[in-house]
Amino acid sequence: DEDDKKIANVHEGIDTTLTLLTHKTPSNTRIHKSYGEIPPISCYPGKLNQVFMNILSNALDATEEKGDIFIQTEWKDEGNQLIQITFQDTGCGMSSKAQTQVFEPFFTTKDVGKGTGLGMSIAYGIIQQHGGTIEVSSNEGEGSEFRVCLPVS
Repeated sequence: DEDDKKIANVHEGIDTTLTLLTHKTPSNTRIHKSYGEIPPISCYPGKLNQVFMNILSNALDATEEKGDIFIQTEWKDEGNQLIQITFQDTGCGMSSKAQTQVFEPFFTTKDVGKGTGLGMSIAYGIIQQHGGTIEVSSNEGEGSEFRVCLPVS
């Protein structure tokens, strides 16, 4: 972790994270990237990469049999100049109750011994530290979507 914010390219961070996860990506899981034109942002790049790692690791676990993961970035100029990063998978999805707890420390939908329940709690804290938001929507058996919004400046 670095103590100072830097200007960083979010696409490079996502691509680096995907490279690190290559060993964990099953051959029958497809990654689809749709990168929009977004500006570099002032951020803690290592911490944002941790968020990407946690979300993508969970998506890979959810699609371990077969599936697709979609990553989309876009500029949201709604008066407060944000970028939005959407991670969507076609995995197992979550119940309504799980969605309300997913950002709580030690909550996990994984089997005992397969997760600590800290990944999404850490991700939530990092996004808040950046002045952004993270939201989830999911349907059991249909997949999940995480939307991360970050301020540009």
